[in-house]
Amino acid sequence: MTGYSSFLDDRGFVIFLFHGVIRRQCYSIRNYTGKHIELEHFEAFLHDLLAHGVPVSMPQIVAAHNGEGALPSRAFAVTFDDGFENNTTIAAPALRRLGIPATFYVTTDFIDNNAMSWIDRIECAVEKLETIRVDSKEHGLKGDYETRDQKLDLLDRIRRILKGNSAIDPYEFADDFCQQLGVGQIVPDPELDHKMTWDQICTLNRDELFNIGGHGHTHRILSYLDPHELEYEIDSSLEKLRAYLGTPIWHYSYPEGLVHCYSDQVIAVLRGHGIVCCPTAEPGVNLPGRDLFRLKRITVVSR
Repeated sequence: MTGYSSFLDDRGFVIFLFHGVIRRQCYSIRNYTGKHIELEHFEAFLHDLLAHGVPVSMPQIVAAHNGEGALPSRAFAVTFDDGFENNTTIAAPALRRLGIPATFYVTTDFIDNNAMSWIDRIECAVEKLETIRVDSKEHGLKGDYETRDQKLDLLDRIRRILKGNSAIDPYEFADDFCQQLGVGQIVPDPELDHKMTWDQICTLNRDELFNIGGHGHTHRILSYLDPHELEYEIDSSLEKLRAYLGTPIWHYSYPEGLVHCYSDQVIAVLRGHGIVCCPTAEPGVNLPGRDLFRLKRITVVSR
């Protein structure tokens, strides 16, 4: 986890994207993408960045863009998407010890219902069974999957299909998938699946190092929604955040965040709701003056 400092740039700034931090990895299938990294690796990452760069907050990036001061050379920002509880119980204390600011972009339905995303539910189902028998011809998925490599290949294919097809509702797909496999109630893993409570989010928001942003209400890809659905998805998330936090919300991040996941229309709706900055999940370094609604982020995973 010490190679990420190579992204730091004398001329620009880097935004790092995390999802979660866990104490240790203990599954074969779950978290195979490494989106939840182990605490010791997270701490090594932070120390490496501090040795080679200067931490800044997302509000500082916005201020510098607006001509209110300049960012230091080799600046970096830390961000988290989704709203996992481990952000506040494991990640935040490590950040606080080192004085590193962070922005937490939360999905409000996940918070309201301690809900799991569609892919986490599917990963749980695959973890539970020795043999996965899939018969979904309409999605090009058919056959038996027994080895770990076969199961991971299936999960990768499901990710590509659902993230690349606006006609498929991923939560309906997850329901059908689990039903087809005969998987009953899925018990969330406390460290991998539990989301923050509103009290925990409010506590983070009161900390001068941290701030909260939106990340959709149900984590659907914003560019796939029709105008009514798009307005509902953004407005619902912001109404809840403002009601619970009692403060304006200026920051947002696009669910999934790749180039096909947002659009000029999405940006216009966000601007209309007072959002001033919305980074993507497209990889890269940002040079001064870059559009605040098209900022790049480096996704950090554990491999």
